[in-house]
Amino acid sequence: MARTAISLGACLLHLAAACAFALDTAGWMAALRDDAPLRSVAIPGAHDAGTAGMPWYACTQDADIARQLAEGVRYLDLRTAMQGGVPVIFHGPATGMRLHAALRAVADFLAAHPSECVILDFQHFRDAAEAPAAALLDQLLGARLYSAGGADKQACMDSLPLGSVRGKALVLWGTVPDSRLQDPRFFLRGNNGGTRPGACLHSFYDEDAHTGDAAAFVQETLPQYLERFRGMARGLFVLQGQLTDSWGIRGPRFMENTHATRMDSFVASLARSPHLPLVNIIQRDFTTPAKNALTIRLNIPKALVRPGQESALAD
Repeated sequence: MARTAISLGACLLHLAAACAFALDTAGWMAALRDDAPLRSVAIPGAHDAGTAGMPWYACTQDADIARQLAEGVRYLDLRTAMQGGVPVIFHGPATGMRLHAALRAVADFLAAHPSECVILDFQHFRDAAEAPAAALLDQLLGARLYSAGGADKQACMDSLPLGSVRGKALVLWGTVPDSRLQDPRFFLRGNNGGTRPGACLHSFYDEDAHTGDAAAFVQETLPQYLERFRGMARGLFVLQGQLTDSWGIRGPRFMENTHATRMDSFVASLARSPHLPLVNIIQRDFTTPAKNALTIRLNIPKALVRPGQESALAD
């Protein structure tokens, strides 16, 4: 019986992958209700989004930012350092594309797809890159940056409807203290343990779990993260679905290959899980239209789709 179930699950995943391109990954948010709370929307996310082209030990994505957005990603993990006097994306010891190019791709995408919203998570900075990064956000996105105005930022994030952020970028900021957090367009992100007061986005990361066994990670760690967020129930929530190479010699692609099928099965299973209401952003390595579609389609059982638009997201 167990062998039959596994085979059936594998067949369903292959079918989902085959159907992925029927979904409009570039404009999928258009099928969702304007009053859908952003913190309830199931959103595909890219871990270390700007690493395409980096050396094997640092590369976690095959697609550039423009392609990731076109393929359905709406959350970008952007880690920024300085190189040659300009802000660039970094991962570990490696550096890659200029931040200017990443944000230009976001601006162009939002201009072409006003139904969509892009979440920019600046969780790590190096070499005092904060000020140059903020200047580029102003320069390239400007009025497209969502602002809380005079409202309390946590309360704003808790009630923010998708309709209010269509065509806009939402900025999460990880440096504390930082005067930029007084700007109504910059929202504080949480730390790995979820203990940062005032955080508007939570993204738990227990290093030992992410460098351990793939089966245990999916069966134990991810449900624990979801339950941890249930106890907080504030702001946006990133479920970190990537494994990390503790040895530093195999690389992200090897790690993703060890558990991609398990992770696909887990995401698909959330449609029938009591954890479904907690699901928000699901972050992955080496995003693809098929992986993104598994997350996007969770919005159907979440009942966030406009009446009559279910077929736009369905298999």
